[in-house]
Amino acid sequence: MKRYTSMRVGGPVSYLIYPCDEEDLVTILQVAWEEGVKYRFLGNGTNIIVHDRGLREVVIRTTRMQRVAYKKKNNGAIAQVSGGASLKGFIVNSARHGLSGLERLYWIPGTIGGGIKMNAGSFGSRISDLLESVRIVDKKGKIVSYLKSEMRFGYRESRIGPSECVLAAWFCLQNRDKNEIWKDMEYVYGERKKRHPMDFPSAGSVFKSVEGKPAWKFIEKAGLKGTSVGGAMVSNKHANFIVNAGGATAQDVKLLIDKIKQEVFEQSGITLEEEVEFWGFNG
Repeated sequence: MKRYTSMRVGGPVSYLIYPCDEEDLVTILQVAWEEGVKYRFLGNGTNIIVHDRGLREVVIRTTRMQRVAYKKKNNGAIAQVSGGASLKGFIVNSARHGLSGLERLYWIPGTIGGGIKMNAGSFGSRISDLLESVRIVDKKGKIVSYLKSEMRFGYRESRIGPSECVLAAWFCLQNRDKNEIWKDMEYVYGERKKRHPMDFPSAGSVFKSVEGKPAWKFIEKAGLKGTSVGGAMVSNKHANFIVNAGGATAQDVKLLIDKIKQEVFEQSGITLEEEVEFWGFNG
């Protein structure tokens, strides 16, 4: 799985399957249920840490489900986009159509489905802000649609469970001058490049904010920048990033995360909570 996760760590899985559309995905699930095989959904793997021993499970990767369509309406359009589509790619495509609303999420590296599941956000915007509705396949294999008001969005959370998958989402976008959209996107990219370590593999922000305060402040205050375990290191550029500085294992990453949590709690009394997901570490 180190080939399919942004942290570049993780052992093998039993099967890695790419559905090409919703019908294909439902068929895969039916076979998995009939065979009694456990499964997980994977997009771009940008916030996943898979155990070094891997998983005896099916991983269903949604990144070939890439449909994007726009239906014009007054002053904008309703965009329908597959859950496996790249969030960054969708924002770029919308900008080319002069459609605005998600620019502040530019360069978040995950998929639409992953972004909705964790209510991804940056620069004061969240993916849920412009969401109209979603269609998902639930843990029973039933296809269900939800309005935004039914999604239980919170800080880095939604009603999407670990055995559920976003099939498609609808966003309400507004017409705007293309040059202005691109300017905003360039600004966001510039700020990300300035603040975030892009030279090494990482899983993005490791910890959630605490009572509105960014986790990096507590990590930096604890003097943990540059701290390493094996090949995993707290970035010197941004303390809430752990980077694979070379040859890191999933165990290195997990041990470093545990060390950060312990040090921050001992020094500040703050309990940090991970944004990243751990696969295969509980037995």
